[in-house]
Amino acid sequence: METLNKLAGVSDVTSATASRPKDFPEPPPIPEDDAHNRPSRASLPLNRQPSHKSFRSRRSNSNIAPSARQSQDEARQSHETGSGVSGGEGSEDFEWGPQHPCYPHSNPHCAPDSDESRRTRVIRVKRDWLASGDLYPQYANLYPEILDPWVSDTDFRLLIVALNKRLEAVFSPFTTRAWVDAVLGVVTGFLWDDAGFTGVKIGVKGIERFVEEWNEGKRREGSEVRLVQLRRTGFVSLDFVVPDPGIDVAGEEEED
Repeated sequence: METLNKLAGVSDVTSATASRPKDFPEPPPIPEDDAHNRPSRASLPLNRQPSHKSFRSRRSNSNIAPSARQSQDEARQSHETGSGVSGGEGSEDFEWGPQHPCYPHSNPHCAPDSDESRRTRVIRVKRDWLASGDLYPQYANLYPEILDPWVSDTDFRLLIVALNKRLEAVFSPFTTRAWVDAVLGVVTGFLWDDAGFTGVKIGVKGIERFVEEWNEGKRREGSEVRLVQLRRTGFVSLDFVVPDPGIDVAGEEEED
């Protein structure tokens, strides 16, 4: 065997290992799954300051209902004093900006010049691409503490778990219903799909009803929060519409 290796111009594996220098670095270990090490909460940086647009928004919101104004005050006090913010498990992992889980985005789900656009913001929960890739949508179970005046930690996690289970059941390509729909679509020249009989289309309607029921429950509680339908965001993010907490970035806002 050694003769054949010499003729082929290769050396034996054992001899190559034995001839390796002593100071030769060892190969890095295979990384383990760090899903259990992910942060579960994201808190606001305590050095954030109100922006010019937020100041204008508060001046134009003098006629907001007392419950909505109280929610805004609670969010602002929680931010300024640090009360209700536990330091955010893993909060230092996120740099403040549009990528931060607590960042209040402008509301794109209404007219830009409307009163709703001036007095509301969107808290965006991102899609978790590490959970299932692009097979079906799954949302990150990372609680933005800025939602605390309107959505509790428990309610948020129950919502994420319920949505993720429904999305997996609807969009997973490995279910029996998905295979049956694929076969029927080919056999009928995709008339089965056009008629809306597929499990995906029926399931999406069920998810929309679930979101509507969640929004209705929050309205009955008097909470000024609304969940945007997932099809409106292309299933890429989960958008919560909340009153303007007054902590967005001044430099990125439009000037008067």
